[in-house]
Amino acid sequence: MWKRNVVITFSLFILFCSNSFAESFSGKVTRINLYGGDWGNSWKGGMLYKLDKMPAGVTYFTVRQSDVAFDNFYSALLAAQHAKSKIVITYDPKAIDAYGYVTTLSITSISD
Repeated sequence: MWKRNVVITFSLFILFCSNSFAESFSGKVTRINLYGGDWGNSWKGGMLYKLDKMPAGVTYFTVRQSDVAFDNFYSALLAAQHAKSKIVITYDPKAIDAYGYVTTLSITSISD
């Protein structure tokens, strides 16, 4: 009985703690757009980028300048683009906006 309760509790903990809202997609970086401080819309200082294959409904992955991982994401994207390597992007498919933009949650790996 005790072991069963531990297993059930642990299973529920894992279920509720997992990132069930996120999806991952892999591809090669084909385009990176950076926007300066004088840019006329909400992408001032931000970044939009594309992969060679994009998920359905997504036109660009995005990273805002205020994102704590902006520099790390930019470095990873440049390295992957230069090496022509695949990267794995994690994003929330429920957060795709009307323009097909979706925020990058993580870049989890770089591979050949």
